[in-house]
Amino acid sequence: MTRDELRAMIDLGSRLLAVGEPGVLSTLFSSSGSTYRPLGSMMVSGPGSLVAGGISGGCLEEFIARTGRALTHLHDAAMLSFDSDAEDGRPLLGCGGAIEVLVERLTADHLHFLQQFAVAAEQDSPSTAACIIDEGNLPCVSTERFWFTQHTHFLADRRLQRLREQSMQSGRSAGCLIDSDRRGLIQLISALHRLVIFGAGNDAQPLCTLAHSLGWHVTVADRRSKLATNQRFPQADNVIAAPWADAIAQVRFTPHTAVVLMTHSVADDIEILGHLGDRPMAYLGALGPEHRRQWLLDGLAQVNGSASMATTLRGPIGLNLGDRSAAGIAVSIMSEILAVMHGRAPLPLSQPGNLDTDIYTHAPVMDA
Repeated sequence: MTRDELRAMIDLGSRLLAVGEPGVLSTLFSSSGSTYRPLGSMMVSGPGSLVAGGISGGCLEEFIARTGRALTHLHDAAMLSFDSDAEDGRPLLGCGGAIEVLVERLTADHLHFLQQFAVAAEQDSPSTAACIIDEGNLPCVSTERFWFTQHTHFLADRRLQRLREQSMQSGRSAGCLIDSDRRGLIQLISALHRLVIFGAGNDAQPLCTLAHSLGWHVTVADRRSKLATNQRFPQADNVIAAPWADAIAQVRFTPHTAVVLMTHSVADDIEILGHLGDRPMAYLGALGPEHRRQWLLDGLAQVNGSASMATTLRGPIGLNLGDRSAAGIAVSIMSEILAVMHGRAPLPLSQPGNLDTDIYTHAPVMDA
């Protein structure tokens, strides 16, 4: 879920509770085979077509909202199941997988949970929350949610502790059987990914917009105050107009940060690289042809006598997608960054042997 989706869910949930209108919180609780959304995805729905967030690619949301509203009128929570076989008039999963969706009558506690979720999504380290369901008295389903902190980690069931460790290691939410009646879901909230763009020219605008749409925190910096403005970059989280040294001092760098140099000035890029030093980052690239990268490395060596960035500085940046428009270049750059950040080979999934099943499939609920 992106940060925009979380904000929309919180906004819709707040409005429904404020007017006393019944709402539903839906959670993708388990999945197997090929599914569109990752485990732990959530959705808030109200009357009519009021929906925020998502559980599928769009094929289930209306049915879940309508059916969930009817079910939670009778019970606090219930479970809906979907697969590729028609049953009881339920929509089919066109991707061929199977999922279970937990639907709950929306409460103030749920809204507080979503607010905590949104705060966790803004942090530079991952977080985990547990959702436990008890199906011992079907069709009624009872639920419990809590956040893993240093204190709750030691109080939690050992199965949940192991599941949390597995989730943190794999970077994905995961589910398990606790006992004959209870099941658990660990929802992993990944660390915030950051994109820092040095250079506020027109070609930086589509890259900023694209990263924002992915839920990333975006910083745009330039020494030229006429270019580095909030009006030109309305979707940036932070716009800095200052000399390069001062601008870099205001930027937060983390192991989940990607840095792109788009100043179109060799001198500016060399100055920026000289101030980056050993700051943590997962990706560093400079716009321009291959020989320009060497100019930057040579210039940097003359300034500080170091060639330490020879193995980390990328250039040319982006994948060879063939589109040389500003928007096409932004897609190319962001595609490479995503591949690097996720440790993926940027190859067509349709090419034999290149299908990464982790993208489209999720393991069934496991016995931890």
